[in-house]
Amino acid sequence: MRVSGRTQFVVVIAAGLLGTWAWISMRRPPLDDRGDPDHSKPVAAREIPLTEPATSRFLNTAADVEFVGSDACRECHQEEWESYSRSGMARSTREIDVDREPPDEILRHEASGRRFQSLRHDGTLRHREELINGDRPLLLAEHKMRYVIGSGTHFTMYLNEIDGFLVESPLTWYASKPGWDMSPGYDQPQHLGFQREITVDCLFCHAGQAEAIDGSYHRIRIDEMGIGCERCHGPGALHVARQTSGPDTESEFDPTIVNPARLSRERADAVCHQCHLQPQAYVAARGRSLADYRPGLKLEDFQHYYRSADPQLKMKVVGHTEQMLLSRCYRESETMTCMTCHNPHATAAPAKRAASHRRACLECHDTDRCSSPANQRRQTKPPDDCVACHMPTVSTNTLHVAVTHHRIGIHRKDSQTTDSDNRPPSPDLEPIHDLSRFHPLDRQRSLGLAYLKSTFRMDGGGGNSGLLWNRSRELLLKSRSQGLRDPEVDATLAQLLFFNKPTEAVDYARTALKAPELSIESRLNALFALASHHQQQQRPREALRHLDELTKLRRSAADWELRALCLLQQRDTSQALRALETAVAIDPELLPARKLLIQLYREQGNRDKLANQEELVERLTRLLRARGQGNDRRRD
Repeated sequence: MRVSGRTQFVVVIAAGLLGTWAWISMRRPPLDDRGDPDHSKPVAAREIPLTEPATSRFLNTAADVEFVGSDACRECHQEEWESYSRSGMARSTREIDVDREPPDEILRHEASGRRFQSLRHDGTLRHREELINGDRPLLLAEHKMRYVIGSGTHFTMYLNEIDGFLVESPLTWYASKPGWDMSPGYDQPQHLGFQREITVDCLFCHAGQAEAIDGSYHRIRIDEMGIGCERCHGPGALHVARQTSGPDTESEFDPTIVNPARLSRERADAVCHQCHLQPQAYVAARGRSLADYRPGLKLEDFQHYYRSADPQLKMKVVGHTEQMLLSRCYRESETMTCMTCHNPHATAAPAKRAASHRRACLECHDTDRCSSPANQRRQTKPPDDCVACHMPTVSTNTLHVAVTHHRIGIHRKDSQTTDSDNRPPSPDLEPIHDLSRFHPLDRQRSLGLAYLKSTFRMDGGGGNSGLLWNRSRELLLKSRSQGLRDPEVDATLAQLLFFNKPTEAVDYARTALKAPELSIESRLNALFALASHHQQQQRPREALRHLDELTKLRRSAADWELRALCLLQQRDTSQALRALETAVAIDPELLPARKLLIQLYREQGNRDKLANQEELVERLTRLLRARGQGNDRRRD
């Protein structure tokens, strides 16, 4: 039977599509299954109860206590409310105000062959992306900005809603320059453009209260913009009810609201660590999420954090919290916490900050014991500033800002540069917290998930990605073979095994989707695995059923490209065209989809769209070859 040109093209693009799977590594390591369990013998599931969170004397740590919003605190705590409202945390997120945004500017980004522009139009702030490797710029995208992330002290990042989905802009304003530049992680030849999803998890540490709309991945409703009182004190409904309905009890201990000053050091610091701990990998404890954590509880009961087990790499960490945990001052003290130096209710004025921090140091240290001569100490700016020597300001290329090194000690000037993107991942991980309360299979499960998370931190796959990928698979398969049943593990195994053992992967995906408690990320992975499998097996109707759900949950070029292939299998050319146009609008560099559009435009006789698409393909092809991506399966 003669195969039509379109059918041949669909086969070619289907092969290229596999590389668009967002959660599959572009350089998949070879499968080493020598240590995998024997699946020929079914293993009975074991009933492994969830580890109960440690209790607290504060009543508002209970999961059913409601949040009331920071405005409810203002009537009784006016002074603290006004002081905190001027802090950076309280101003962490806001809606766009065109009159106060930075000036319009054009930024050329030669590495990616792009030109970006921030501009005002019809009372809105818009960000534009154009291709510049030709005689004239070609518009790739232009979107209206909706939210600002950041107080502006160091930088402000911009979020836009595209078809209702919240996405980060490639442009960020840096106060230290001052000027526009590429957003963190974007200053490289191949970046995400307007594709980086902003989820509820992203906003957890940037907004007071945010929730997903209809269970979506990044359709978000923000109910409270800035970080609010309840992020540190816990939900306030019980406290408000007590204070408004009973006699004055100010002199008594109040168990209805968490006061971090009354917590143990471990639990007080956990309030800060929920957002400021930046380890090599972290995973939610089985059956829980970070959103379930309440101030006053143990953080590790909800999320497990992992760092390099290499002693040398431990000393090179860039996160403030990890640095502080390694400090001798912290390790030899029983009372030092984040609040020793940081007042969460107020930000010290720059002129008073050094004196405030110096007083904190002198609580334990005597100036007479400082090894630097007094005349040398007076030469620091400001004079005799402990922080200037022992917590120096270091630069970071990722954020284009200077930050304070939080490993208190003696620092050489030649080591005062840090960049989280250049941090070398270790093949061995260890938990930061003591997880001995958890079942051994729960600890094994979390470590397996952490190894996979660690691979995604690597740029271009990294030398250890294959080792970590296989280690993750081995640990998760072992946990399952020993009786642990967890939908997150099943969805992850569908991800890990899809290319090498697709039948097993599909079975895991189906099992995962039966669990109502499956996280949204794992649900997306399982749905895409099944949709891809059905499309490859020439079952477009079944694939489209999963893709209908996927396109409601997220904005992904891979979903729309796969949808187009299914529609072409059903010979629905008009809908396939719309799906392909959506795919390339999301990911302008998706060459397989653009080449298929050329084929379909040519068959339709649509000369204008054909000419525009041919020029884009020609220029993008040159751009990708210049980057050395000529053999990229996703792009070619």
